[in-house]
Amino acid sequence: SLDAIRCYNCLQGCPDPFNKANRRVHRANSSSGWCMKLKTSRKHNLMVIRTSALADICKTDKCKSSFHAEENMAEKSSITVAILSPGDMGHSIGRALLLPSNDSRFRIITNLTGRSKRTQKLSESVGIIDVQTDEELVRQADFIFSILVPSEATALAQRFSPLLSIHQHVIYVDMNAIAPQTVRTISALFPQGNFVDACVIGLPPGSLEHMPTLYLSGTHAQKVADLFQYTNLIKTRIIGNEIGSASAFKMCYASLSKGITAITIQACVTAKSYELEQVFFEELKESMPDIFKKLSRAIPHMAPKAGRWVGEMEEIAKTYENVGLSGKLFQGAAETYRFVAEETPLGKEIIEERKRGENLDDALQILTESLRKNHQGS
Repeated sequence: SLDAIRCYNCLQGCPDPFNKANRRVHRANSSSGWCMKLKTSRKHNLMVIRTSALADICKTDKCKSSFHAEENMAEKSSITVAILSPGDMGHSIGRALLLPSNDSRFRIITNLTGRSKRTQKLSESVGIIDVQTDEELVRQADFIFSILVPSEATALAQRFSPLLSIHQHVIYVDMNAIAPQTVRTISALFPQGNFVDACVIGLPPGSLEHMPTLYLSGTHAQKVADLFQYTNLIKTRIIGNEIGSASAFKMCYASLSKGITAITIQACVTAKSYELEQVFFEELKESMPDIFKKLSRAIPHMAPKAGRWVGEMEEIAKTYENVGLSGKLFQGAAETYRFVAEETPLGKEIIEERKRGENLDDALQILTESLRKNHQGS
């Protein structure tokens, strides 16, 4: 299972004897250029793990063949990652790093002062530690992950940059959905260079069926990628040393994924307003079945997230304007999500407590009724 680029990866326990066709076995990139097999105990009921080798462990083939995880972890202290804020995406990333397969390699901390009860509940549910102050958080942290709504990204960086000018070993990782020019402005707050541009593509990590990818750019990107080599719930990809590359990639991708959802909302609500939704859907099923399948899933699922997507669409508009294109399309998408979030009952939905709009027909009925009431009242 050894090659210079890809390794067999089964962190939840490999089949022994090894079988690469087993459903628990996947492939993963090796940042060190080596693969390794771990036995987590010398006991007979040991667990076998295969993954990429830690940096500097392997220099020759078959090296460290008697390496034992329990001995290695006794020598190495845990890595502390601070997550601000542990909401839907943040707490899920924390949970992925805290999996038993990571063998207590990480401590995840946060500062929940001023955060909502829901965020506090999500954080506590996965074992994230509340250290209560920014000063204590920076004192303990090796990495800080900024995972917020776009409108809060700059303020959070401004809050922490004075502390990180003192604690320069702490790496600040901005994972927010913001324009490349926004992230470059933020990175200027960290003149020591302890900053990484990042973005998450995909749903929050939680299962192998929905594995997100963390894209990274910046001189310290590899250090962040290495954190995730022991979890098979998040993939990583480095796309260069330039701050802004990861954010620009996010803007391009989200303009398709979430931009298309905004267009389908407008098309479907308009069709329903003219009482044409059935014939509209029949034609879509026949001529554009992939689009119909996407909107049937995307429109109900976007409701609790619409408020967060307003700022993301505005950042996309800024990105396109920066290269000379019109941002009006995505300013319109922002208005669509603002309508859902602020003027319909769907905007009050919470992901883990859904009550309304869980299927396409119900969601469109609520959107159309809300639009009609708003027009009548204006």
